[in-house]
Amino acid sequence: MKSKNNNDAQQTIQKFEDVDRNPIALSEDYTKQIIEQLNTDIASHFVTFYQLKKQHWIVEGPDWKHISAALDTYAKTNLELAEELAERITLLGGIPVSNPSRFEALSYVQFEGEDKYDLRTMLENDLEAEQKLITSIRERIDFAKENRDHGIDDLLKDVLEGHEKTAHELHHYLQEQSLEKSV
Repeated sequence: MKSKNNNDAQQTIQKFEDVDRNPIALSEDYTKQIIEQLNTDIASHFVTFYQLKKQHWIVEGPDWKHISAALDTYAKTNLELAEELAERITLLGGIPVSNPSRFEALSYVQFEGEDKYDLRTMLENDLEAEQKLITSIRERIDFAKENRDHGIDDLLKDVLEGHEKTAHELHHYLQEQSLEKSV
């Protein structure tokens, strides 16, 4: 008996790199480009998600509980935003990246690694990742506007706002002042 995971026994309906016609009358040239770009965004969201989850699990210090909860919230937000981008890709006739082994290769965010770092370093890495996501999403918004893709424009503005909020909060954590007693 062949397993369901045997690729020989499965019939491929659409290859990952192929784009079907979309029902919303956007050009094939544009949709191929935006799908490729959105897949790099999805991969980057997943890399950031895994980094934030790792930090959520290992954070220590006097404020660990609050910061751990914030990191978990940021991770969940990244997952939700990746989901929204993936749904848009399917609407455009593409297939969202879903192979975890491809996330790092496609991502423009570099995973900080599996090691444990001091809290400031981890939060600086997170802020840098958020800033890269913000920069990329802004470029996507401009590209969508140029191609009159108002749906992705609206979606990406919401995605952008989510990342800007996270970056703002991370920036606050990284300020030099602390509520802890000074020595």
